[in-house]
Amino acid sequence: MSTQPMALLEQRMRKECRNIKLTEREWGVDNDPTSPTQSKVLGAGFFPAYLEEEYPRNKQGIPFVMLVQINFAEVPPMEGIPESGLLQLYVNPFDWSGEYEVLYFDDEELGEEPLDVYHDVLRGWLEDADYALPVNRVHTMTFEEGYSYFGDCDRYFEERLDQLRCDFSEEAIDAYLQKHRGNYGSRIGGYCDFAQYDPRRSDSLLHILQLDSEEGINFCDCGVLHLFINKESAEAKDWEDTIRYVDWY
Repeated sequence: MSTQPMALLEQRMRKECRNIKLTEREWGVDNDPTSPTQSKVLGAGFFPAYLEEEYPRNKQGIPFVMLVQINFAEVPPMEGIPESGLLQLYVNPFDWSGEYEVLYFDDEELGEEPLDVYHDVLRGWLEDADYALPVNRVHTMTFEEGYSYFGDCDRYFEERLDQLRCDFSEEAIDAYLQKHRGNYGSRIGGYCDFAQYDPRRSDSLLHILQLDSEEGINFCDCGVLHLFINKESAEAKDWEDTIRYVDWY
C-alpha cells in the first residue's frame, strides 16, 4: 500500500469554490443604503416595479422577504456558475424555514426600474412585532477564489474514499479528516457541509450556495442553509426548481 502524504490527498479531495465573506452592518431591513442589486443577506433587494403584482407571497397573501441575494457579476468567474444576473431567495417572514421562492433576474431585467419594496410591499410586515428571521441586520457579501474539501458528512464521501485507500495510508486519511472536519463556512459552489445529514439522492445536483451561521446570522441552532439546482437547469438559467435545504443541530 502506498503511503503518499496527506498534502497530496488534500489535492485529490478539494474542489474550486468562491468563499463568501459576510459583514454585518448596522442597518435594518427598512434603512438599507446599499444598491438594490448588491449581493447581501436581508436588506432592500431588487424587484422590477412592473412586476409588482407578481411579488412573492405566501398562501395567505403575505409578502415574502428577500433573505439572500447574489449578484453573479460580483463573483469571480467559475465553471458552472453564471457570470451575470441576480439570484434571490425569498422566504415567509413568519415561517422562514417553510415556504420559499427562488428568483433569477438577467441583465436586461436588472435595467428595469426597481420596486421600492420596503415602503410599497412590506410595510405591514415591518410594523408587525411577531416576525422572526434568522437575521435582523443587513450583511453585505464579498467573494474570493478558494477551495472546499470533501468531508465525511457528504453522502458520497465513503465511496470516494474507498477508491483512494490503495494510494493513501490510514494515517494520512485520519489526518485529513481531523483537519477538514467541521470547517463549514459560506461559499458558492464546492463541496457541501451538513449539520445533520446529506439529503441528496443524486449527484446531478449543482451546489449553488452554502450559507453558514455566524455572527448576526443563526439558522435555528447553528444550522447551515443550502441551495441546489439540477445542472441542466442551471445551464438553461431555469431557477424555478432550485432546492433550498436547511439543517441544524
